[in-house]
Amino acid sequence: MIAIQRIHRGPFRIVRRLARKLFKPLRLAVIRHQLALSEQNIRAIDDARITAICAINAEHRFQVDLMRKQREVEAW
Repeated sequence: MIAIQRIHRGPFRIVRRLARKLFKPLRLAVIRHQLALSEQNIRAIDDARITAICAINAEHRFQVDLMRKQREVEAW
């Protein structure tokens, strides 16, 4: 709740628009990253980046699996 309130204020409008379009784990990583930037917490920034990279990779694998399954179904 605090993260949402902080993003609603100030220069985070672009990030908020981007975060709405992302799936939930990556959206949370974006929010954590922005909070860490605003607090200038280097360790939290690095952790948020790693979390975001892992979430992007997981989503990519999920999408690749979906496309592969769709091709298999279409081949029948």
